[in-house]
Amino acid sequence: MTWSAYGESLSLTAGTRLGHYEIIEGIGAGGMGEVYKARDPRLNRTVAIKVLLDHVSDAPEARARFEREAQTIAGLNHPHICVVYDVGRHENSDFLVMEFLEGQTVARRLERGPLPLDGALKCAVEIADALDKAHRNGVTHRDIKPGNIMLTKSGVKLLDFGLAKLRSTPNVSTFSEAATKADLTAEGAIIGSLHYMAPEQLEGIEADSRTDIFAFGAVLHEMVTGQKAFDGKSVVSLMSAILKDAPKPVSSLQTVAPDALDRAIATCLAKDPEDRWQSARDLCRELKRVAEDISQVEAKAPVVRRAVPVSIAAAVAGIAILITAVAVWTLRPISPARPFNISRLTVTLQPGEELRSGGGPPAALSPNGAILAYAGVRRDATPLLYLRNMDNPEAKAVPGSDGAVNPFFSANGEWVGFFAQGKLKKVPVTGGVVETLCEVPNGRGGSWAEDDTIYFAPFSTSAIWKVLAAGGTPQAVTTVNRAKGEVSHRWPQVLPGGKALLLTVWTGPGWDENQLQLLNLATGERRLLVQGARSGLYVASGHLVYFRQGPDTLMVVPFDLNRLQITGGPPVTLVERVRDTSEGGEYAVSNSGTLAYVPSTPLWYESRLVWVGRSGIVEPLPASPQGYEEPVISPDGRQVAVSIAGPAYGISIYDFARAALTPLTFGGSSQAPVWTPDGKRIVYRATRTGSRNLFERIADASGDEERLTTSDGLQTPGSFSRDGKSFVFADSDPVTGSDIWTLGADRKAEPLLKTRASEYNPHLSPDGRWLAYVSDESGRAEIYVRPFPKLDGKWKISADGAGEPVWSRDGRELFYRSGGKMMAVSVETSSTFAVAVPKMLFEGRYQFSGTGVSAYDVSPDGRRFLMVQPAEAARPATQIHIVLNWFEELKTAVFSSKE
Repeated sequence: MTWSAYGESLSLTAGTRLGHYEIIEGIGAGGMGEVYKARDPRLNRTVAIKVLLDHVSDAPEARARFEREAQTIAGLNHPHICVVYDVGRHENSDFLVMEFLEGQTVARRLERGPLPLDGALKCAVEIADALDKAHRNGVTHRDIKPGNIMLTKSGVKLLDFGLAKLRSTPNVSTFSEAATKADLTAEGAIIGSLHYMAPEQLEGIEADSRTDIFAFGAVLHEMVTGQKAFDGKSVVSLMSAILKDAPKPVSSLQTVAPDALDRAIATCLAKDPEDRWQSARDLCRELKRVAEDISQVEAKAPVVRRAVPVSIAAAVAGIAILITAVAVWTLRPISPARPFNISRLTVTLQPGEELRSGGGPPAALSPNGAILAYAGVRRDATPLLYLRNMDNPEAKAVPGSDGAVNPFFSANGEWVGFFAQGKLKKVPVTGGVVETLCEVPNGRGGSWAEDDTIYFAPFSTSAIWKVLAAGGTPQAVTTVNRAKGEVSHRWPQVLPGGKALLLTVWTGPGWDENQLQLLNLATGERRLLVQGARSGLYVASGHLVYFRQGPDTLMVVPFDLNRLQITGGPPVTLVERVRDTSEGGEYAVSNSGTLAYVPSTPLWYESRLVWVGRSGIVEPLPASPQGYEEPVISPDGRQVAVSIAGPAYGISIYDFARAALTPLTFGGSSQAPVWTPDGKRIVYRATRTGSRNLFERIADASGDEERLTTSDGLQTPGSFSRDGKSFVFADSDPVTGSDIWTLGADRKAEPLLKTRASEYNPHLSPDGRWLAYVSDESGRAEIYVRPFPKLDGKWKISADGAGEPVWSRDGRELFYRSGGKMMAVSVETSSTFAVAVPKMLFEGRYQFSGTGVSAYDVSPDGRRFLMVQPAEAARPATQIHIVLNWFEELKTAVFSSKE
């Protein structure tokens, strides 16, 4: 939780106890008390404790009123109000125990400028809803300001009801009223809140819920514009402005703000309370309508809603939306735009079309910022590369780019490199034939140097390689050090001048299991730059930008290109809620200072386990939301093994009857669990000492884990035959991509299906006679079935792109997913293999696996599916946010952090 600094050392030290609470560290202080991070050992949770200052705690009457108010506030059970857990007194110290929040206040966020309009409105709706809850319970906050609103992963949280006023009889003065009067007479004490005080507060008239609405309007004005609604050179001039002046309409300061938002804020800020919104509920409804209207306009309008100033119109014309359907394509490079003020715009794909997800950032910008390249998926599920000039609203599909991922530009901006169909390819931006440079099984990033050398990561367990842009034999550049736990090197960037290479070093899939390193190309020396970072970029402003997974933020630190080292203070958060590919953030930056990024939902990593019936009816399990992935039901149907994302991935066992979750793995990331047929053990993929191999452990977590295989490749469990004699799994190969292997009872691994295509996610039928798997041999992923183990036949099950096969327990049905559709196929296996026409059972946005396994399982009776549902409704990636002249914001943020 972020609190304002008090300017004095705090009274309590780490280890001090208040009642049964143990102080961990001081957070800060305010006018009424000091705030500490503490631990509640009884419930094993972290809390925030606010200890009241002595002058507040001395009077018995004040303490009694304080307790009554705390009890009332504790009753405000609302997702956007900071929870009060407890109130107590210890050795003459009164204290409040509250929810501990991780995030930043709106005040801190506003130091970097205004919030994006959609983000500001989302926050505003949540704040208004919280105020409605408080007001309906007779509580007026009376100190609504940016410093009392916290931005967290779960949305906003309204803080600090220390000055709250309860509904009471006119002659009774509450504890908080006394505090307010003291604040108004103390020199300098009210400056922090004065900007948001209503006229009636300044005139000494009793405050009510409409006072909060006035303050809320001032906060919303500031969130949208970055400027205070009322300001003055002195306290007197500021108070005069609040009493007499009307603030500038937000639309005059933020060009994308609609007139309806102007009216909503103006009504909040009416001088007479009778002219304001009379309830927070009405205000909340109005803001929801404004947000919905904006969303509809963004989806339909071919231009920005409000006219862009003439000085920048030529540079940003047509950026509001992308139109991707074309027949002929030709592009002309344009010169970079001259500098202008920071502008935020949104590029939107046509309805029904999406950016390609997984495998890395789908978009790239040319060095001069004039051309945007992105990997998109058409309505027929075909991934293609698209190019568009930033002064033209029409995007052009590149013929011959089927399967394109991870585009990147040449240093001169004349070519685009990308990966497709197991190869590294390039194409001129002005039109021409796509050229193949070399084989690349599963590209993980490329960088085109000034000397026309392309540095790239060919697959997920590889080092960095290089090849001439004209083609030739690739050569290794780095060596993966398994002894240091390195799994692979990815996402290279050649720094200007060609002397060094920036790269991401993977030691595991967890959020903290990766780092940015710098390679000196002359000496071969590698050194650490940032721990817990992915997909870093050096940008022309002289900074290093990188992605921090979990918070899903872009971070920045100053970087000296001559000395090849980070300079300055701690990293600064620049952009929040950037979509994560599991490889890193989906963003790109041009040399001219344009930022492009794909936004994410704030709780992408939180999900819940749900049963979904064959008709699509959803029944959540009573398990707390976490980063669940890849649930697999035990043979007896009583438990489920599931991966959980986090700083390191782990596997836990959930017991359906007890609704209890028990960790199974420790010490490094573990994923993709599979039960043995007797239900006594679990096989999984684990990242240990630089390798990602198969391990096994007893399902009750007793004993140590046992290593089953040893390989430098990426191995992922598949399934057992019912008798337990056969086990199939996927193993990566630098030449053939992913292949299917078997592991016998003697623990000997042998290749089963090894072709130039990628085959993965193998599933044996219950009788062990048939193998279902995924292959991209047709150019896209489809489901196939073959006899096992001879493979002397083949049936293609799907037709429109598919993955994640799972057999029913009786072997009579094969399930798979095609986009958001759950498909079922009746099969006959008694004598030979026969398959019916696939049918759709239900459709929905449930989580897909990032490890090449099935992200769901089927109940033993075949009537329902155990799936992972995101905590927030998953939205298709259909927008790219553009920030023009972003370097100005970057420099300001870094400079402010030094003050």
